[in-house]
Amino acid sequence: MTDLAVETAAWFDQFNKRPYERLFGVPSGEWQVEAIWDDAYYRSARLLLRSVADGPGLPALEGVAGLYLFRHYLELALKYCIFHSRWLADASTNARNEEIRDVKRTHSLAALWHTAREEAERIIPAEELARVDMEFVDRCVSEWQAVDPNGERFRYHGDRFGVARSPEENRRLQEAFGAHLCADFRSLLVALEHVHAVLEYLDTYFVETHGQNEEWQDYLNSL
Repeated sequence: MTDLAVETAAWFDQFNKRPYERLFGVPSGEWQVEAIWDDAYYRSARLLLRSVADGPGLPALEGVAGLYLFRHYLELALKYCIFHSRWLADASTNARNEEIRDVKRTHSLAALWHTAREEAERIIPAEELARVDMEFVDRCVSEWQAVDPNGERFRYHGDRFGVARSPEENRRLQEAFGAHLCADFRSLLVALEHVHAVLEYLDTYFVETHGQNEEWQDYLNSL
């Protein structure tokens, strides 16, 4: 089919009677979603941001979704870092299961990064941590916190639907807000990848340290 034929068929798709195929296989009893959550949002954000930065994409469409995915990845990655750091009582001792605390329920990137950084300083030797680009994450988190403190700015157009009750009211609201946010999508892509490298290093350090401690303890117990 030609491009025009494909587009024409799409225009009239609403008149096609299709058999519905089930979307989910829901198990009986309790179930969960199997996913690597932070990686899923990171890879999706990178894909969308790259398409906007490198191609003729429309930032108001793909771009806003990419911003949401970046921000959500950042929140999840920080929470994973904090949780995995709490597997460790200190750099050479694993915490007991009952000692491991859940991560505080918050959307504040500033608060999460403050905790994650403290945990990194608690576990990772100072000379090694000094080599890690923590300052870049400092600045990235600070900017995101200022732009989207609650994780809602790029998820949704407002706190509810139906704010404007008429076209006239909608125009009045638009004029009242005035300027629009600008985003450098190429810089966002670079920042996403670099922040990911830093946070992936921290998270991996915590997880691998836990594994090494466990192996050492098993060896001591075998003596």
